[in-house]
Amino acid sequence: MFFVNQKQSPPPSPIQSIQRAAAILRSFTEVEPELGVIELSRRLDLHKSTVSRILTTLQYEGLIGQNPENGKYRLGVGLVSLAGVALGGLDVRGVAQPHLNTLVEISQETINVTILDGNECVNIERVASPKPIRYVGWIGRRTPLHCTASGKLFLAHMTAAERAARLRFPLARYTEKTITEAPTLEQSLAQICAQGYAAVHEEFEDGFSAIAAPVFNHNSQVIATITISGPTYRLSVAEIEAFVEPLQQVAQTISAEMGYTGPYQQ
Repeated sequence: MFFVNQKQSPPPSPIQSIQRAAAILRSFTEVEPELGVIELSRRLDLHKSTVSRILTTLQYEGLIGQNPENGKYRLGVGLVSLAGVALGGLDVRGVAQPHLNTLVEISQETINVTILDGNECVNIERVASPKPIRYVGWIGRRTPLHCTASGKLFLAHMTAAERAARLRFPLARYTEKTITEAPTLEQSLAQICAQGYAAVHEEFEDGFSAIAAPVFNHNSQVIATITISGPTYRLSVAEIEAFVEPLQQVAQTISAEMGYTGPYQQ
């Protein structure tokens, strides 16, 4: 069993105030771009005075802005320059961009480019579905590894030691279909390795399904995934099978532009 947890040295103690500031920043999303002190206090289980002090500091640094009409806060323009620096170093994002619209036209669903960051996946690029009911995978969104198409694809290409360092069983359950036990996940990852792509149906969010293909770099490492995500009623098993070939073709093209010269499983 390759999921046995290994003993590791404890990480350095984090600075609580910075953790809280980061938690506040991550609370803002495309769905909820503005939040008030009371909302943040309840959501993060922090005292209102603590939230207020952190918001004031972040606002002073330009990382948080405030709507004068309702007093609520939103992410500040100072984050734009920081995001530009961070994303500028992610070459795969720039390489992938010209190819994403092709997949949107074929699938009519949302396309995401996702990378691995610690024990989570992070979306670094997105082209939204043109349909009114669609998957919302905003840039910067973090998702777990064990129950998403991108995450399971990353896990499938890891060594046993790398997987053991990232997974703690039983795994968190998000829906009735979430895999939480090691043997079942092991079988799922083996299937992903055999077929060359990952597909999930309502394992992370009820009503949504996804399929992901890997992007390799010049060292034959999986550095990103390209994902088609949408409502399950439009992404049935049969529909997902129809998208495998175009998805892998785009992922193969991006991989080649990233310097990958090895075989790509079709």
